[in-house]
Amino acid sequence: MAFKPTKKYNPYLDPATDNMPISDEAQKVVNTPVEKPNGLGQDDLSLAEMIVKLVDEGKINLYRPSSLLNQDVYDKLDDAKKAKIDKMSFNMLTTVRDIYNFYKSPYSNNSYQFENMLQKFRILKEETEKECGDVYVL
Repeated sequence: MAFKPTKKYNPYLDPATDNMPISDEAQKVVNTPVEKPNGLGQDDLSLAEMIVKLVDEGKINLYRPSSLLNQDVYDKLDDAKKAKIDKMSFNMLTTVRDIYNFYKSPYSNNSYQFENMLQKFRILKEETEKECGDVYVL
């Protein structure tokens, strides 16, 4: 079966309504994260509170990846593992920044979006620490 190109690429797009203004109420509904009926689990809640506490106390700087590191463990790693940790620290700090900003936002922390941020952080941390040891302060 051969592909036959047409001028109409998306059958669900109505060009007459493309780029039409969206009402403030509709925009508010679209931007509000979906709440979890049962809320966050205790592990996720504890992780979020710990991250926020460390940032508020200045122990984690949201723009300095090295602030995530347990320096004693990091210094004992070989150069290849240090390079991996350096790269992962940027990714993890981005996630920490997202978690912190969402936690402080007016949105409810009992959302699927917030839970996914926390789980992403936990997975990155656990996978890295499995190979390199307890290298993060969290």
